[in-house]
Amino acid sequence: MLLSSKQKISTIFYYLFCCLSLLISCKSIASELDVENFNKVIAEVKSLRNSEPSDALVKLNAISDTVDSLPLIEQLTFYKYQADLYSELSRYQVAKDIASKALEQAKQLKTPSILIAELSYIRGFAIESLGNLELANEDYLNGLDVAQSLNDKLFIAKGLINLGAIYYQTDRYEKALTVFDEALKIANELNDEELKGFINNELGILYAYFGEDEKSLKYYRKSYQHYKRLGKISDAVNSLVNIASNYQAKGNYEKAIEIYNELLPDLERSASKRFAFSVYMGLSLSYLHKKEEDAEQSYYYLKIAEKNLSEVEQPVVIINFYVDKAVVLKTLKRYNEALISLQKAEDLLAAQNKKEYQPLYLNILGTRANIYRSLGHYKKAYQLATEYVNANLEVLKNARMDAVQDMRIRYESEQAELQKKLLEQKSSNQALQLLKAKVSSKNQQTYFLLASLIVVIFAWLLVRLIKSQRKLLQVSRIDSLTGLNNRRRALQLGEKLFVKAKQNGNLSLLMIDIDNFKNINDNFGHSKGDYVLKTLGSLINQQLRQDDVFARFGGEEFIILLPNANYEQAIETAQRIRKIVAEHTWQLPDNIPVTVSIGVANTRKGNFSSLDQLIKQADDLLYKAKQQGRNKVCYE
Repeated sequence: MLLSSKQKISTIFYYLFCCLSLLISCKSIASELDVENFNKVIAEVKSLRNSEPSDALVKLNAISDTVDSLPLIEQLTFYKYQADLYSELSRYQVAKDIASKALEQAKQLKTPSILIAELSYIRGFAIESLGNLELANEDYLNGLDVAQSLNDKLFIAKGLINLGAIYYQTDRYEKALTVFDEALKIANELNDEELKGFINNELGILYAYFGEDEKSLKYYRKSYQHYKRLGKISDAVNSLVNIASNYQAKGNYEKAIEIYNELLPDLERSASKRFAFSVYMGLSLSYLHKKEEDAEQSYYYLKIAEKNLSEVEQPVVIINFYVDKAVVLKTLKRYNEALISLQKAEDLLAAQNKKEYQPLYLNILGTRANIYRSLGHYKKAYQLATEYVNANLEVLKNARMDAVQDMRIRYESEQAELQKKLLEQKSSNQALQLLKAKVSSKNQQTYFLLASLIVVIFAWLLVRLIKSQRKLLQVSRIDSLTGLNNRRRALQLGEKLFVKAKQNGNLSLLMIDIDNFKNINDNFGHSKGDYVLKTLGSLINQQLRQDDVFARFGGEEFIILLPNANYEQAIETAQRIRKIVAEHTWQLPDNIPVTVSIGVANTRKGNFSSLDQLIKQADDLLYKAKQQGRNKVCYE
């Protein structure tokens, strides 16, 4: 049948209309299928993640281009699994960035979601693995707050476990044990295998810190059994690595080797280069230190470990690797290569510039001294050994001073509380006597005289109480040697000033340390050391404003809080203090000079969320000033 031109045009328009309708329909169906397909992918990812995390990540990343078209909850779910898998594969920086992006998007949610807690925990773990415990602690607390607001017991327990890990890494063992016990109760109540594996592994680490190896091993084995039953290969491998490390720490290297070898078949399945690195490094060190050392076998495993080092992101692990490599090479008498490896470790350490990494510096010093001794360079070896001993003594002294300061503060607090209770008891006894006198009084005159007497006594006691409380308050706030504020008072005032500065203001902070103070005490006695501390306190006090807070922070360290002082003003104050101290005529034998090193921090020169972070910044800069030769002011 032939069609006219008009009919042909009508037919064409009809077909175009049908095609357009079909496209719109298909788009609508595709949109509906996106969520459905997404859920299918997530189900596959969940089934793969325990045994094949790398495959799970590949499958998840395959749909990454379509994520933006999904509803917000599905987007957050995608990022949660993605960040978690990258973390599982030791890609902590990537995991942190993804979780941060998701948490920013989560602010669009109208109601709280447990996804916020999960993402906070994932980011916290990534940050913890990268070495920043303070920021990790913040994420864990934020996640726990969300879990508690939703009364989600599973994620409350996970938050407690995460916090416990921060506590034992910062020497707060009692606090760690408390939160772990609470988490264990929840795990047993929920009968959740994964949660039981998690808490038992952390308890194993905690008891290893306590030095209770048998208990530690018991918890590690329990953790391994829970994870093995679930088929969570990476977590099971981690528990066995901890067991092997425990044997290694006890010097049972043969048993450690046995367990590490047991782990080798699981390494390919775990796809985690971090675990592979840990296992091969464990084998390397065990072969090196066992009774019949095998340096060649140790080096063989060390080279395999090095192939997996590229995926390790923690600076402390990488630095330790190069030190361990130097030890292995020294045993093989490859001294020049060993020194090159140590230089790599030292360069990485210098880039970190963190005070808490000082034990690594000591390790490098000691290893280098041993290498030079083996080379016959005895003078160089002696110099390095001397430097090592002095640095080690400084670390021990600082640790001892911190411990003594904490004990003193705790003792003063306990004494103040005890005195308060005794005074309250005395007041109660007097009130009781007054009541008895009222009842037994037979005439108005006797009652009046007795009541007057008791009122006088009570008034006298009240005066004593007020004086005692003032004295106790002073004891709890003032450093007895210098008459300055003590550490506790500085922190109390500092918290208030920090809050004001964050709201609308400015706060600068100076950390000051007397250079070579140990030499003054050792060479001239503690009386001269006390003289220096008191004189220094007086000198600095004269340079400060009425509103500034000046305190002895501990030992030979002082802190100054400068409210409403900008960074330039704080630096100028620090330089003035440094100069006045250096130019002062000190009454010390041989006219020994006294100098100070100062670190300067300011609330507007960094993203500080707490006073502790501001103090840490100033402390790190103080440490940098020491490294640069002392008698310096260091600032960003």
